[in-house]
Amino acid sequence: MRQHAFRFAFLTFGLFALSVCPSRAEVDRSKKPEPGPAPAVSFPDFQDVTLPNGLRVFVIQDDRRPTVTFRLMVKSGTVFDGSKPGIASFTATLLNRGTTHRDAATFARETDFLGSRIEAISSSDSISLSASSLNKYTESLLELMSDAARNPIFEEEQLSKIRKQTLSALEAQKQEPAKLSSKMVSRLVFGSHPYAAYPTPESVSSIVREDLVRFHQTHFHPNNATLAIVGDTSLEKVRPLIEKAFGSWTKSEIPKAPSGQFPELKGLSVHLIDRPGSVQSNIVICRPGPARSTPDLPEVLVLNATLGGSASGRLYGNLREKNGWTYGSYSIFDLRRQGGSFEASAETRNEVTAPAIREILKEITRIRDEVVPEAELNLQRQFNVGNYLLSLENSARTAQRVQDIDLYGLPSDFYRGYARRMGSVSPDLLQKTARAHLDAENMFIVVVGEAKDIQAALREFGTVTVYDNELRPRP
Repeated sequence: MRQHAFRFAFLTFGLFALSVCPSRAEVDRSKKPEPGPAPAVSFPDFQDVTLPNGLRVFVIQDDRRPTVTFRLMVKSGTVFDGSKPGIASFTATLLNRGTTHRDAATFARETDFLGSRIEAISSSDSISLSASSLNKYTESLLELMSDAARNPIFEEEQLSKIRKQTLSALEAQKQEPAKLSSKMVSRLVFGSHPYAAYPTPESVSSIVREDLVRFHQTHFHPNNATLAIVGDTSLEKVRPLIEKAFGSWTKSEIPKAPSGQFPELKGLSVHLIDRPGSVQSNIVICRPGPARSTPDLPEVLVLNATLGGSASGRLYGNLREKNGWTYGSYSIFDLRRQGGSFEASAETRNEVTAPAIREILKEITRIRDEVVPEAELNLQRQFNVGNYLLSLENSARTAQRVQDIDLYGLPSDFYRGYARRMGSVSPDLLQKTARAHLDAENMFIVVVGEAKDIQAALREFGTVTVYDNELRPRP
């Protein structure tokens, strides 16, 4: 009853307001209202402290809901896999599947009781554990996260399950065009750099428990980690609980991340993965891209949105809306600590594979050579700023961003002017950014499809190397 009464009162007040405010009737509703300027400050304040053992802690207070999100990040990822790609991923997967204090079933039961779940994932540069709960469970959840991060046992039975599942997935990926092209892109773009590596049946089969134990002992230390907490708490409240859970975690010397050379890219080359029976082609046009710490990141994001970041981008408008060759065509900058990649992609019918590649290259050239009209650019500025501001409602995303400041060596105030910079990209600045990061004359062209149907047409773009679904070059 109280809810219905409130609704009635609200509607009554609204009708009254309309009747006494004639100025509202003067609004021209046939015209789209102009967006306001991006806020000068568009990231919440955070507290930043480092414990005596080296663990850096970020706390963002948000009391709108009685919940708290936790994210513990270790600043070592798959780049440290060495000769056995898959080690970091296996380590992350098994963190919550048994510790020295709890077996896998007990750990799952305790997190379920808190209405939460601790999930761990690996990436090129880090491993993270994340969880959310009601703030009254902060102490319990921090203790569980500490146990998972510090005391995993990597039980043989659990390792065997993960190995079997991974081998099955790798076998299935041989028939998945997107997976095949992704692996080829990594190999071409990153060359001899560890970023190029990916798990294979051989590497996965060779991983033993001692590999995971060694990886954990080497990298899981507080001076190689950060903890972000976002929600209804404060540093004063949560610091004693953090020190209780992580204060005895001991620091250690951390190895420097391995590096390698990205290939020198000259001209166009075509890399065709033969998939007999395929009636369409999976296309990815790629090249090395900037690192995550690139100072022009906000401008790069607006550039990508304009070219192909969404359905409002030029690639989508050309290949789908104008030509009807695909369900969608997009672009992305994959940004990592030591470097990244640019990728433009589409899936097309075999007979239009070459024309689609031609149009993608044309759009890349056009955004470099021609100034983007202000009206078009304004749409993309609004798109980026709006998406970013909406994402601030996602506590996990906010936790990741504040940790990115440490992981990628960004200025402490990087995100405070983020929206303002995206909202003020001019046509000239966008063109300058495009010329710095894009070059249609120097690209790798990766295609997964029926070689006998499309190989001849692909020769117009350069030398064509054909591979099988194991990514082995054919003679």
